[in-house]
Amino acid sequence: MLGTSAAQADVTDHFNRADALTLGTNYTVQNGNLRIQNNRAITTNFVSLATYDNSISDSASIDVALRGIDAGSYVALSFGFDSANSYFIKVQDNDGDGFFDRYGFDTGNNDLNGVFANLNPFQSGTIRVDVTGTVATLKVFANGGEQTFSADYGYAPGSSTVGFGLNRLGAADNFTFDAVRGGAAVPEPASWALMIAGFGLAGAASRTRRRAALA
Repeated sequence: MLGTSAAQADVTDHFNRADALTLGTNYTVQNGNLRIQNNRAITTNFVSLATYDNSISDSASIDVALRGIDAGSYVALSFGFDSANSYFIKVQDNDGDGFFDRYGFDTGNNDLNGVFANLNPFQSGTIRVDVTGTVATLKVFANGGEQTFSADYGYAPGSSTVGFGLNRLGAADNFTFDAVRGGAAVPEPASWALMIAGFGLAGAASRTRRRAALA
């Protein structure tokens, strides 16, 4: 389900919808395949990446987890993929021990051309990336603590488009970014059903209040 926070105008995809072979119509899959399984985004392929249509953001976050043990599994956030100047920032289980143990500042779709270093291992948590000018800052929230890493790309992302990437057994949830160009995101079908049900309940409550006032 897609949600918008009135306070910060953030757009969040909670992926709370029926299992499906696609993420939905709001996304463009740039490589591999991404799908919904058990209210999370997963891949059955390698180096899969999707961007969110008409997204506008210089920061994003996503919940990360591993579905099993497979060396090279990662979850990444992507900025400016549809341009010549892109950022690709990930956490990865490099050793195949069931823990995210590396972080990387790359470009494109896991182009393996930037910083790749150790972090304190964790199995699940949240990663957030903030872009300020030419610098990307990665924050990892896991095991009750926070780890922070930064890299200066020497250029800003070439567009405001954001997305996320998965490899092997990486899984993602609660993808959050700044905004969608032209207004709020269009909910997926499952979200419409929940909204319609909510409207019905609100209408029933209103009718009850009116009857009580007339009694």
